[in-house]
Amino acid sequence: MFDRRLRCLALVLFTTLMSGLASTRLHADVAGSSDYASFQRFPGATIVDYRQEPSTVYNLPLGRMQRAAGTVAPSRAERFQGHLRRITYEIPDGFPASEVFEFYREQLLSQGQQALFTCQGRGCGSSNFWANDVFGNRILYGPETNQYYLASTYQGVSDESPVAGYAALYVVTRANRRMYAHIDFLELPAPLAAEQREGLNTTPQALEQRLMRERNVVITDLMFDENDELVNDQGIELIVDVMRRNALLEVYVVGHLQDSGSLAELQARSEQRARLVMERVAAAGIDADRMQAHGLGPLAPTCRPGPCGQRIELVLQP
Repeated sequence: MFDRRLRCLALVLFTTLMSGLASTRLHADVAGSSDYASFQRFPGATIVDYRQEPSTVYNLPLGRMQRAAGTVAPSRAERFQGHLRRITYEIPDGFPASEVFEFYREQLLSQGQQALFTCQGRGCGSSNFWANDVFGNRILYGPETNQYYLASTYQGVSDESPVAGYAALYVVTRANRRMYAHIDFLELPAPLAAEQREGLNTTPQALEQRLMRERNVVITDLMFDENDELVNDQGIELIVDVMRRNALLEVYVVGHLQDSGSLAELQARSEQRARLVMERVAAAGIDADRMQAHGLGPLAPTCRPGPCGQRIELVLQP
């Protein structure tokens, strides 16, 4: 009788212990999944969704989600074709979303990579659109105040070969307090990736050489919000350094903008952006007579490198 009671007590204790562990630990990684190349997962995170889409057309959101003409879409996006890898992590309890976002952000922006657009909270717009229309994963839907997003360039190693492309990072805390981090990695074909890297113009010398060689360059470290205000102005310093290196250099500062609105409105807005850049460069000590601001709106839709739907371009004056 005593042995039977002891066995029953042991079984109850074992069941209670296992139930407690099951309630506190996350699920194992989904079958066939893996971390991407050299990127590390947040400590304790597990992969709950993993997909690959070879040779797919991908729209990279570069603006907040907003409603226009009855539909919700990013205020700015660029289209690319490449190999897409999608990884969704469930994050263990007890960590703030800002810490998780910063953990992945630091990895994506290492080795001189560039943030193309970032937002958080209501500044990102509709979480429902991010979850279902952008990433195709409904578990990413949560309150709009609990979301973070980053679009960036990236480079790494995949299958022991160097790769480059774009990444989209999204961190959200659902209403049930579960937190998820999702990353889209878009690998570009090697020639296109090399062309895009060449066009980043990360030093004054590289920018000047390309401007003199090709007579026009896109300044990739400039970003505007929907009110045409500069939210990333790192490219200003690069322009200033180039103009100082070559005191005889005279340029057109040309704004480009693909967005909703009439041609006249877009041309006016793009010229306003170009003029703002020119004023910032002049404020840094460059003679304003060496620059002229112009706006083309959507009239020059292509460029190298992408993304270039909204951009500031330097064009060498004759």
